[in-house]
Amino acid sequence: MPRMTVGGRTLELNKEQVLRKMRGVEAEPIREHVVEVGRTVFPPKQVLSVVTGWNRLSFTTMEAQRVLARVGFVCRRAGKLPDGRAGWIRSAPDPGPATLDDRVAALEAGLVVVNEALAGLMSRIRALEVRD
Repeated sequence: MPRMTVGGRTLELNKEQVLRKMRGVEAEPIREHVVEVGRTVFPPKQVLSVVTGWNRLSFTTMEAQRVLARVGFVCRRAGKLPDGRAGWIRSAPDPGPATLDDRVAALEAGLVVVNEALAGLMSRIRALEVRD
């Protein structure tokens, strides 16, 4: 089970736990980012808050996306629906991000994962230095 740090707290979470806890939860309005859980799209912070019970002010949208992407969910920026609302825009299957927004969102998600890995390495190095 993936182990992550979010806002200084350790979290162990897997995809099945998220799916189980989000079953029957009504999605809040989408703003800028979405995550698809089952057949429903949610704001990433709503999902992480429901799953952990944490206050949404205690973590960022990018942290929520990092956690959800790491356990296997697709996170991305919302598109515009025909009525102007933000929402999940499905397109034909594509081998990779097609639009500049998609490429930037993919890069942002990747950078969040890299930043977490670097923070974990730095923490381990500091712990080793204290021992010496």
